[in-house]
Amino acid sequence: MVADGVDSAEHPLENRRMSAAASHGPIVRNAPRERIDLDETSWVDVVRGFAQDSEATMARLLTDVAWKQNRMIRGGRMVDDPRLDGMLSRAQAEAEPTLHFTRLVLDARYRCRLIGPAFVYYRNGRDSMGLHRDDEMRWLDRTIIAGLAFGATRPFVLQSVRSKQTVELSIASGDLYVMGGRCQADWLHGVPKLDECGPKISAVWRWTSRQGKPTTPHRERVGY
Repeated sequence: MVADGVDSAEHPLENRRMSAAASHGPIVRNAPRERIDLDETSWVDVVRGFAQDSEATMARLLTDVAWKQNRMIRGGRMVDDPRLDGMLSRAQAEAEPTLHFTRLVLDARYRCRLIGPAFVYYRNGRDSMGLHRDDEMRWLDRTIIAGLAFGATRPFVLQSVRSKQTVELSIASGDLYVMGGRCQADWLHGVPKLDECGPKISAVWRWTSRQGKPTTPHRERVGY
């Protein structure tokens, strides 16, 4: 089969998408969705077992994603982030069935066009993500941030900026979680370190309504 003048046999990602198209891909569209109201204006949806081929997809992502080591300022000096970040081209992401159909479901369910996915790779329990908000979106009054997990089960922690109340979720391979409302404005989230843990990848999609007063991202405030 030829697409854009190129034999599709040379593009295994495209082949996987075409073979999955008839069955809506390796996701469970009717998997139960649990809505957790963090407060009156912030919420998290959790869909357990949303992706059915998470192990195979993770294996492909480890190979296909362009992983990079970012750095941050800690204690007055530059240190490596305790994780790797990565991207796929739009064509690569759309050709991966799990990612393609996840985006379609998210766009339809939340009635917005999310950007992504970006990827975070936690190589072991020592890799982590400190409590933070995704302020690189700048407008935080009404946002949608969705994550699809691959690999080891790890806790996902949310903490209220005002009350310091903490909510901890256990996110397993194939689980989909979505933060919405004022979650980025009023809550922090993170992935804590563990003594022992296998590798984990999170695919993340984001959307902002661009409503309210924009904020300056933390990296710009500290100058890196």
